[in-house]
Amino acid sequence: MSNDIPNFNLLAVFAAVIEQGSLSKAAEHLNTNQSTISTALARLKKDIGQDLFIRSGRGVVPSAYATSLYAQIKDPIQQLNAVFQALGEFDPAESTRQFMMAAPEHLQLAMLNQLAQQPNNNLTLEVFEQPYDDEDVYEGLLTQKFDVMIDIFPPHHPNIASVKLFDGEFVVLCRQGHPRIKHALTETQYMAETHAILDRTRNKMLSLSHYTTLDVSKRKVAYHGVSMFSNMLLCSQSDYLTAVPLSMALQFKDQLKMQMFKPPFEYKNISNYLIWLKKFNHEPSHKWLREELIKAANSLS
Repeated sequence: MSNDIPNFNLLAVFAAVIEQGSLSKAAEHLNTNQSTISTALARLKKDIGQDLFIRSGRGVVPSAYATSLYAQIKDPIQQLNAVFQALGEFDPAESTRQFMMAAPEHLQLAMLNQLAQQPNNNLTLEVFEQPYDDEDVYEGLLTQKFDVMIDIFPPHHPNIASVKLFDGEFVVLCRQGHPRIKHALTETQYMAETHAILDRTRNKMLSLSHYTTLDVSKRKVAYHGVSMFSNMLLCSQSDYLTAVPLSMALQFKDQLKMQMFKPPFEYKNISNYLIWLKKFNHEPSHKWLREELIKAANSLS
């Protein structure tokens, strides 16, 4: 055994395996992969010259030496972790932190307003449009371009966490002077008219297709927009129909002189999820941001 003290990170990985009971659970807890955990344990075994884990069935169990070592390092590791966490304390009244997020149009203003209410003008939020297709949906998070994002589906990624904010309704809009639609809208009328749609996919389907069993692919489409507001503006000056979240419709329908209808077919509400990297679960500034965004979402639900 070397006389040098083993690397703290190696000991932290070792402690996580003991506490979580398996390499896979330790990897998830530390937001890494099982290969990284195995490599760290191999390095620690080489440094101290002792077997740490013994294979048992499909898993591993700690050796007698590992059990003794863990008992001696557990408290110091917890104390050091507490020190590092304290160094990361966050004061929103003094911070100059610049947060970045991606959010759908109908939630962007609410999120911006929530941070704008803070008395500290040096604490800022920048909001970006959502990714438009499945391939890029989590790229901004994984590269840490964004601190958080809001999307209509919960993530299925080992390093990403989420919480449901709320379920919201959507509505169908057309201009007030529409020649065929006056005060009511039937399913037959809806399918017979021409539409402006949001050209965004999730799980390889256009957004609206996730919320109804009606085959909306049979609609006649005139405009594939990248913005719900641009769709609304176009429809306010034409005979096209468009679908948008209720909160967005209420915000603009009067100014744009539009009729608003509940969907004339069976549908379900739109879910909205706040999404972030698991490794920031306990980071103070990140926790504060998530709490503020949840407050903003609660005011809309």
